Amino acid sequence: MSGLSLSGVVDGPLDRVLQLARRHLGMDLAFVAEFTDGRQVYRALDGDAATFGWELDDGPPLAETYCRLMTTGQIPNAVPDTSADSRVRDLPVTTEARIGAYVGVPIRLADGTLYGSFCCLSHEAHRLDSRDVGFLSMLAELVTERVEAQRQRDVSRHQIHDLLEQGRIEIALQPIIDANHGHLLGVEALSRFPASYGPPDVVFEAAHEAGLGLELEGLAVRQAFAVLPLLGPDQYLAVNLIPSAAFQFASHVEAHPDLPYHRLVLEITEHVAVDGYAQLRDRLKPARERGLRVAIDDAGAGYASLHHVVELAPDIIKIDRSLIDGMAEDRARRSVVTAFVALACDIGAALVAEGVERPADFDAARSLGVAAAQGYLLARPSTNRADLARWVSDGITLPGRLTAADTPVAHMLPAAVPRRRALVG
Repeated sequence: MSGLSLSGVVDGPLDRVLQLARRHLGMDLAFVAEFTDGRQVYRALDGDAATFGWELDDGPPLAETYCRLMTTGQIPNAVPDTSADSRVRDLPVTTEARIGAYVGVPIRLADGTLYGSFCCLSHEAHRLDSRDVGFLSMLAELVTERVEAQRQRDVSRHQIHDLLEQGRIEIALQPIIDANHGHLLGVEALSRFPASYGPPDVVFEAAHEAGLGLELEGLAVRQAFAVLPLLGPDQYLAVNLIPSAAFQFASHVEAHPDLPYHRLVLEITEHVAVDGYAQLRDRLKPARERGLRVAIDDAGAGYASLHHVVELAPDIIKIDRSLIDGMAEDRARRSVVTAFVALACDIGAALVAEGVERPADFDAARSLGVAAAQGYLLARPSTNRADLARWVSDGITLPGRLTAADTPVAHMLPAAVPRRRALVG
């Protein structure tokens, strides 16, 4: 029997390390044990654990174990024949588990804390020497890396639980404006967390690694919905989600038929692959028929831009900042943006220039027909609702030199306009 559990998480790479140690040394069992609350708890087992009477996430009092004696220097790292060593021969565990040979090394974390041990056992005496101890010590470094990673995931999971329980998300808003007149078209909702948790992308990544990503994204969307009453009747709220969270989003809006769907935009990030486009289209279809719009976020930043556009038929395409930044002086960037303008015209989508930070790039984008924009040049994200009130009533003072008459595609604005008849199949 073999098995593996580090705080309840199966870890394939660590399982292979244990298997390698056991087979190379010719032993019956390899294990990783944590010293916790006065016990030696088996966090990973590979081999015939049942014949030793051991189970995952269980273990004896630490004082009765070989590992305590090994880590305190009372026995060597390797005991080739327990029947010939008086220090362990008469221990209860030797008889109960029928231990004939033992080799083990301590596991110490990066801060020097003793976590536990990495060991191999056999029922029969076995030839062991310093080279075997060295081999196990080398593998113990890999085990330590996995333990450290799991402990960090446990810390992250605890932090995410705290965020979810206390609702510790603040919603910052960044305006999306009509690039020709400065009118507010909508706002993008951006999650902000206490500084001790790190940047938002780090927090969301940690949440997904901990299996709590959908819960956190769902909470962020619910918090963002509170902004809708503060917007004008022709202004929209955009929320950014990975594809898997979009399914949950669809369920949430369908459960609230009173929501003004025509004032909601679902931004699906371009950086993450969609596992099933047909399923996502079907899931979003009822909400889109009621007015929900879909945007492809960060278009041009990764591998899936055109695929997303073809499969999801978006209402809005948001051109990534990597194409906008420097486009005034870069012919290649302008060419790609021009291609997006032509694509948007063909499918009836609106365009937004993201990450606009320079007046020259702002002018270049709208001269090519990109009629909406957001970025630090126009306004930084703000949690101050007084800023939102000002944007709603006054719009944004535009930088640059162009007038509306200079812009060839000035009608392509992602506002709450009538939708084309067929959005999805």
